[in-house]
Parts: sequence; structure tokens; C-alpha cells
Amino acid sequence: MDVPPALTVASWLTDWLDQQKKRLIANPLCGYSKDESATAEPVAFAAITACGFGLKAPAEAACNRLLDAQNKHGSVSVRLDYQGPFWPTSLAAIAWRQFERTWEPTDWRYRDAYRNAVEFLTSFGGAKIDPDPELGHNTQLVGWPWVDGTHSWLEPTAMALLAMRQCGFAKHPRAIEAAELLLDRQLDSGGANYGNTFVLGKKLRPHVMPSAISLVALHRFKPEPQTRQSTINYLRSQINQPIAAISLAWAIHALAAVSSETTEPGVESEISFETPLKTAIDRLRLADPNPHRQNMLMLASLQDQSPLLDLGYHSLPNSREAIR
Repeated sequence: MDVPPALTVASWLTDWLDQQKKRLIANPLCGYSKDESATAEPVAFAAITACGFGLKAPAEAACNRLLDAQNKHGSVSVRLDYQGPFWPTSLAAIAWRQFERTWEPTDWRYRDAYRNAVEFLTSFGGAKIDPDPELGHNTQLVGWPWVDGTHSWLEPTAMALLAMRQCGFAKHPRAIEAAELLLDRQLDSGGANYGNTFVLGKKLRPHVMPSAISLVALHRFKPEPQTRQSTINYLRSQINQPIAAISLAWAIHALAAVSSETTEPGVESEISFETPLKTAIDRLRLADPNPHRQNMLMLASLQDQSPLLDLGYHSLPNSREAIR
């Protein structure tokens, strides 16, 4: 997959991407920091990034490492070869499915792996808690937790919904409930917090990461939340601020997804990501090399061509015009 034409004019970016491709080819198995051993989320995103740039060898190496770490019941743990937490199972499923779609649509080498991963995801969920007027969300909706036995949170639920949609399970009842949960957790003023809308009567503020990941997970999903435009405006106001590289990567994905819905094919988006990308990349150059963050920014540079946005159109059964 080539870099989008709108970005190829930026020579600094193509030079940086060339350097990063060489790094990714040399070592796709990474952790959250330079010297950390390989962990599930960074390895999964290394595979997804390699798929996006057409780098088969590193994508295959990363997918195989995830496959080696898959537990008998289909899960993949945060620390590879450990038992739990299991939330990275969603990302592993996306990596396997993207490899299949990119290079082996008829080989199905990883099909059992991602189907077993989805089966595992549908076998557990976040714990319901009693309705409480001090909480601003529907506590009876079941998504996914960070840790088994705890309440559903926005980000692991969004990742699981992405995995189920990418792997062909968008109509599964758990996927439908996940979409309902994400819609329910949007703030009235736009954006999302990490799982709540207000606590003890106090409205919570939006944060970039959960706001962006919920927009990505609901890309091409109907109904849209009434607060969608407010969320878009919030993310637009944040991308040129000094935010973390991974949060920026998700924000670019979210805004690129929105732009792809409203921009004619071949026409450059009205949103420019060059400045925030360059700022984030320059900031990374001042610190120790961080392959995971570099991979996430590589993936974001693909904008609406990113494998994370490889989603069909779906809707909730008997969907209303909008929720919330």
C-alpha cells in the first residue's frame, strides 16, 4: 500500500517513512519501549502497520509471534505467553485478518486464529453493576473490560468492536451491544471520557484517546451519535496541541475516517495532518527510539487508507435516527 498522494509531496515524511520501514523490517517484534521485550499490543500494531505498507515479511513475523502466544481458548495476553489480561486479543485478531486480506485471501492460514479470538471475545464481557443515579451511563450494557471481572470500559470495547467488524462478525449480538455501549458513553457536549460521562453529579471532560477510538470503532456505523460533530470539533482543536503520539495517531485515524465520508475521491482533505505528524515525529527524535510509537505514527500517515479503517457499512437493528 502506497502513502496517500497528498502526503508524498512532503519529502521529510517520505524520508522518515523510508527509515521506519527499514526499522520495521529489521525488527517487527517490539514492546512499549526500546528495551522492553515484545508485548501483544505493540506486536499487533507492528503487524497491522506492516500490512498497511505492504511489508509481508515483518507482518508475517509479528502475526506468527501472536499465533505462538495464543492461548487454547483463543485469547492473547498483554504479556505474550502469560495468562491475562486478555484485552489485546482484539488487536491480534485484526492483525491476522489484515494479513489474510492483504496477502492470503484464499489461504486462510490465520482464519482459525482470528475466529477463535472472536469466539473468546464473545465468551466474556464486563461486569454489570447496579443502576446508580450518580453514574451517567447505562451500567447494564456489556462491553469489554481491561481486566476480567471488572466493569466495561470504552477503549477495550471499541477495540473488540473493531475486531468483530473486521473479522466478519458485525451482526453478532455482542458487536451490536458494544456499539450501543459506545454510543451511550459519549459525552453530551461531544467526545468521550474513559468510561463514564459523569460521576457524583459532576460532568467529566473528554480525552483525545477515547474520543478518537470511539469514532474509529463507529466509522460507517449507523446511527451516528448526536454529538458526533462536537466530537469532531473537539479532536480538530486538539491535534495541533502537544498530545501523546499514540493519542495523536488515533485522532488522525478518526478525523481521516470522517474526512473520507465527506470528501470526493481524489480530492485532498480539508484537514491537514502534516503539521501534527511532523511535530510528533520531531518530538520522538528527541527521546530514545520508541518502535511502538513510531509504528502508530506510520499507520496514522496512511490516513483513510489505514487498515484500521478497513470497515464496511453497518447499522444497529431497528436503529433510531440518533442515540443520545
